[in-house]
Amino acid sequence: MSSISLRLDSLRRRLLLSLSAAIVISLALWLFVFHILVRNELYGSFDDSLVAHMQALAAYAVNNPGAEGIAEYMPEFRTQQHQDFFQVWDAAGNVLARSDSSAGRTLPRLAAVKGEPTFYDLELPDGHPGRAAAQNFTVPPGDPRGLIVVATAAEIEPLIALEQRLHLFVLAGSLATVLASVAIASYSVRRSLRPLEALSKSVTELDPADPEARLEIGELPSELAPVANKIQLMMSRLIQALARERRFARNVAHELRTPLAEARMLADVGGLAEDASESRRALVEIGKATQELEQIVDSLLSLSRYESGIEKPELEPVDLRAELDRHIALLEGPAQARGLRIRVDAPAEAWIFSDAALVRRLIANLLGNAVAHCPAGSLVQARIGPDRELVVVNPAPNMKEEDLPRLGERFFRIRSGNGGAHAGLGLSLATAIAGILGLDLSLRLSDRHEFVASLRGLRPLPA
Repeated sequence: MSSISLRLDSLRRRLLLSLSAAIVISLALWLFVFHILVRNELYGSFDDSLVAHMQALAAYAVNNPGAEGIAEYMPEFRTQQHQDFFQVWDAAGNVLARSDSSAGRTLPRLAAVKGEPTFYDLELPDGHPGRAAAQNFTVPPGDPRGLIVVATAAEIEPLIALEQRLHLFVLAGSLATVLASVAIASYSVRRSLRPLEALSKSVTELDPADPEARLEIGELPSELAPVANKIQLMMSRLIQALARERRFARNVAHELRTPLAEARMLADVGGLAEDASESRRALVEIGKATQELEQIVDSLLSLSRYESGIEKPELEPVDLRAELDRHIALLEGPAQARGLRIRVDAPAEAWIFSDAALVRRLIANLLGNAVAHCPAGSLVQARIGPDRELVVVNPAPNMKEEDLPRLGERFFRIRSGNGGAHAGLGLSLATAIAGILGLDLSLRLSDRHEFVASLRGLRPLPA
């Protein structure tokens, strides 16, 4: 990579270089235009003065043949101060008159002078730089001169000095303007890019391992705010996806180790058993272990789908009471085995507008959690309020207040002494599904030491 490209890899340098180049080019063009304007203005006034003197001299010389030199004494000329010069020629090029300031020296004569005044720069007879105007004039018929050519000249040293002073003044002002403009442009570019630099620093310092990491966007201009917000959204989703992948891998590695080891041990024991009944018992236990494995994997995959947004709610009419009765019937066997009673307090129909599959899974997790964790022989209550609030209550003698904030965590278990395989994912799934449906799931412990799960926000189906 060349040194130029290295210097231009910064947006600030590119903007500053572009602005500086634009300022310099603009002022250079302005200096050129100013030079033309000043020169035309100064020399235009000077040329008008030369033409006026030339025409006054020509008017006298045309009407006074042989006395052209008397024009020396005309008030228009200042020949004694060596500021004005004139000379008159006839058609043959003979000098008819010249100013005393010429000291006998001849002014340069153009080879051809048209009917209009012709201007040219020259060196005056006294050695100073000058400017002259020359023109041919007709004479009366029969005049032996044929025509006369009149040239007037004057020193331009004061004019040159004035022009140089103006140029130096404007050049100094332009240099000061360039320096001030570059300084202002540098400050403006630095200040304007400060939010972008802060955003760049925030992106650089972002920790992908931190699930709560966010970009510090700050006050961005309107052109960059949408870009920053989109980057924020994409980075947030990417970090969340990475966090889900890490949690999934960590949870799988942690939770599948025990049932896999148990299933392998049972398989080894069953393989060594000589009695067929012992082998059958080992197969039954292996089936229970694999059932737990299936439950854990299914729950983890469901959580990943919900959290990643793969599964979206599809709203339709759902009878909440019918779904509640359906899951109670499915839990009848495990409940009877432990002497549990399930009481329902709900209207005959309770229609809502929601996603049927997600609501079904939500009810299954809440009821399954209640049946799995309440003591044997106790009562599980489920009720649906007029505003379609679903409440599930079960005794929880081993639960403490400090356990409530952790109930939504994956694999968090409270040892209830009920036995059975529980992955600790039921309430995590219920919390994730409630978030997808925009519902409020609150978990609390009542005064009678009952665990109460309340689901609010279900939208009743309009009549």
